[in-house]
This record gives sequence, structure tokens and C-alpha cells, in this order.
Amino acid sequence: MANPEIAEKFTRFKGKRALVMGLGLWQGGVEAVKFLHRWGASQILVTDLRDEKTLAPSLEAIKDIPVTLRLGEHREADFARAQVVIHSPAVRPDNKYLVAAREAGAEVTQEMSLFIEACPAFTIGITGSNGKTTTTLLAYEMLCGIYERAQPELEGKWADPVPNLPETGQRVWLGGNVGTPLINRLEEIEKEDVVVLELSSFQLMDWHRIQKSCLFALITNITANHLDWHKDFDEYVWAKSAIFRYQNEKACHSCVVNADDPVANAFREEFSRLYVYSIRGVPTEWIHSNAQLLSWGYENGLYSDQGTSALRWLAGERPPAPEPKRSRSAEKLKKERTPKLPFGRKNHPGEQQVAEARPFCARADLRLPGDFNWSNLAGAWAVVQGLFVHGGFGTVIQSIRRFRGVEHRLEPCGSINGARVYNDSIATDPAATLAALSAFDKCVHLILGGGSKNIDYTELGKRIATHCGIKAIYLQGTTAPAIKAAIGAASIPMHDCATFDEACERAFKALTPGDVLLMSPASTSFYEYAPGKKFANFEERGKHFKALVARASRPVT
Repeated sequence: MANPEIAEKFTRFKGKRALVMGLGLWQGGVEAVKFLHRWGASQILVTDLRDEKTLAPSLEAIKDIPVTLRLGEHREADFARAQVVIHSPAVRPDNKYLVAAREAGAEVTQEMSLFIEACPAFTIGITGSNGKTTTTLLAYEMLCGIYERAQPELEGKWADPVPNLPETGQRVWLGGNVGTPLINRLEEIEKEDVVVLELSSFQLMDWHRIQKSCLFALITNITANHLDWHKDFDEYVWAKSAIFRYQNEKACHSCVVNADDPVANAFREEFSRLYVYSIRGVPTEWIHSNAQLLSWGYENGLYSDQGTSALRWLAGERPPAPEPKRSRSAEKLKKERTPKLPFGRKNHPGEQQVAEARPFCARADLRLPGDFNWSNLAGAWAVVQGLFVHGGFGTVIQSIRRFRGVEHRLEPCGSINGARVYNDSIATDPAATLAALSAFDKCVHLILGGGSKNIDYTELGKRIATHCGIKAIYLQGTTAPAIKAAIGAASIPMHDCATFDEACERAFKALTPGDVLLMSPASTSFYEYAPGKKFANFEERGKHFKALVARASRPVT
């Protein structure tokens, strides 16, 4: 029997002529078709520019649902006739077909917009230009160490299995850009549950239309990205801001932002209820500021604000007023102001200042290399802190230690000639490549290039030219000339390669013991990487790279 609250929201689709734009290969379109069928749409038309052979897995998944297929093209007449259109997030809202549907009076929406409209649980949204997947999965696994895992099929995908799962009656779900779309599991989700969502700017763009946001939001960073889709950087930042801009009265924070990222941190100037995390300690300028600190890190460990959570303040709890200050010697005052204390945090009126801080976990607890992953962990811990979870810290630490990382994100994928090889196919923009490169200081062979997002490579070129630890660069793809020009006349051997495979093979042959090969292209996968061949996405590029590495690693017999 349908949940009456959810049924009330979705009965509007009963008997409607519906259209799904973009069936795709990643389940979103499939779940949209199932959703419309579930809620009684009278006719469902699926339209996609790809052909039947390419879409075969998705078509198999909806074979038992009566639909009309329009493959290889879109027709404006179909959109003008539809009463509801659910479109892929990859389609811009000003697409001419969507405009035609709206002008004809249709409701035009996305799967994630429908989900956030009806989800009864506490929603956590995580977005950012880079690091959002790792941060999301770290937060999810940490929460799975405290609450029940609602999707047991996800256990072991990114972290070693948990020996004894907790039985608390409260569950945690994973959705958005990771896991399986949750739109058709809404009736299983309870009000007491927690839903963790990884969200892209494409999805968030539509939330400005519906004016909905997650109850808890986190932004890892904002750098130039997807400028081949967004009109400009301002629109991209505006899209990201939807994750917290329309929160209701149940929200515990407006948002948590990475204070080390200037664009994300700038939201604090506009919104007073923002909270921060950092891996650079407590900046001096935060003394007497309004920065509400949830987690911060140093090289030796990650610290946390366990004494004055904002949730405690919002719940109306007031700790005893602080005792009158006594005069202190200069030496004692100096000791009190060591960087291990969150002295820069100013609490809400009535809150007590944190007296001392202790490391929550050590750098060695995290398997993943690089400062950017340390920052991802600080962000994930800020999520747990923000939920005012003060029990089960031991299991949270174990969750961090069990976390292996995510495929195609600085992923160790073997060795060749005694050199370590890393697959960082997720790096489709310069900032992601710079983050990956920061994890290595010497003997680096770097594979760059691919499809364009219309992003400037000047900063990437400067940082590569001054890195000092890069032994050689292998360039391929349509962005190769722009990257090469940005690097300039640096004394680094640069090899122009006709194909992706050629770049890999030349790099493999040059490797010697102690070297590092990093495939971190700073470009999209959408380009002809070999005659007659094209990567469908960064996952396919990463899997192809790993296959080449595996072949090169085999001993010759």
C-alpha cells in the first residue's frame, strides 16, 4: 500500500502523457520510467539520441513496462504533446525541446528534484568541483558504523566489510550520483532515517526552480568546471548554491563549507549560518570572527569540535556561563594559544568556549594519499559532527581505516618495471589533476589531455612547470595543444601522441624502478582516443587504462 504522504505528492502524474528525455546507461532514465509507470502515467514515451544497440542494458531493464521508443532523435512535437517531462540532468534547462514542453504547459523536472520534493528523511547533500564522491562515501561509511546500512548490497564496495553491523532502528541511505537512484524506494525510507546524496551542478541547477535544498549541506570546493555546459563560472557557482539556499526550518545548518577554498568560503559573507572545516588549522583571522568550526586538521591529526555543536545550541541547551577570566602570565597565555586549540572559534551567545581539543584520528588512519584526501576526510567528519553524533566514535575510526577509496580516483592499479601506476581518470578538470599531482614529489610521468570543458589551463601549466618532480609528460587528445602552451618552455620532456593508447605505451616503456605513472588527464573522456573509437565516460577511460596496465605488467613468455 502506498505511503499516503508520498501518494499525495505524486498522484498528479496519474493519467498523464509522460516523456522521459535521455534513457541513458546509468539507471537514472530507467528509474524515471519505472517511477512514471508506478504512479499511473497513461502513456510513456522514451526519447534518446543513442541507438538501440548502445542502450540495450537500459532497454532490457524496462522491457516489461509499456513504453514508446523514439531512438536516434528527438522530435519537438513529442515534447509539445507531453504533459510531464523527466529529463536527464545533462540536458540544460534552456534546451529547445524542454522550452517547447514548458510553453505547451508540461511539468518539466528531473528525477533528483522529484526525490528531494518527497523524501521524508533527514537529507545530507554533498557537492563540489572535486572530492565530492570520496567525501560522500567516507561520510556514508562513517555513518554506517553508527546506524544500520539500508542498502546491504553496497557493503564492501568502497571499504572493507564491517564485522558486526549496528542494529539501531535508524538507517542510512546513499543516493544521488553514487549508488542506485532512490526515487522508487521513497516508500521504504522512514522519517528517522538519514539519506546521504552526492549532487552535481546539473542536478542542483533545477533546485532553483523547485526551491528545495537538503537539510544539511556540504561544499568541498568550487573551481572552474563544466564551463562547456554552464554559461559561465557565475552560473556554475549559482547552481552549487542551491544545495543549501532553500532550506526549511528543520535544517540544522545552512551549509558547511571548506574554509580552505576561497570560493566556497566566500558564501560566509552572504549567509550567516554557514559552518566550516579546514586542514590548515585555525587561522588567526578567525579570532573574534563568526566562523563556526566543525573539524580541522594538521599534519599530525584531525581534530573536532565535540563540545559546542551547533545542534546543541539550536536545541536550546545552554552550558553554564564561563567563570570570570583571571589574569594569566604571558608564558601561560602563549601556551594556551597553541595551534592545537580552536581559539579562533566564536560561539553563539550563551555557548561556552571549547577548553581543549584532542586529535580525533591520525593521518595514518586514512589509506588514501594526498592533502586533498585529508581534506575530504575533514569534510566527511564535519558531516558526522554536524549531525551531533557523539556516540560510537570507535566504530567511526574503524570505518576510516577500512575505507579503500573509489575506482578511478587516484586508484593504484599495479606496477610496471618497478614503477607505481595510478588511474585518476576522474580528473576531467585542471584542479583535479593538480590535487592528484600534489600527492607525489618526484619521478612522475604524467599522461594529460582529452576532451575540452572550455577551461583555462594557465594555472595548471604554471604548477607543472615549477613542480621539479616531473620526469616526462605524454600529451594526447583535443586539449593537448592548450595544455602544452600553458606549460610553456619548461625543461620537462613533452611527448605529443596521436592516441591515448600511444601515450600509455610510450609512458610504459620509459618507466624505471621508483617512478610514478599518473594518468590524470585534466580533460574529459569525450573525444576520439583512437581511430574509430570514443570513450563513453571517464569510467570507460579508466577501465581501458587499467586493462593496458595489466597487459603491460604481464611477464613475456
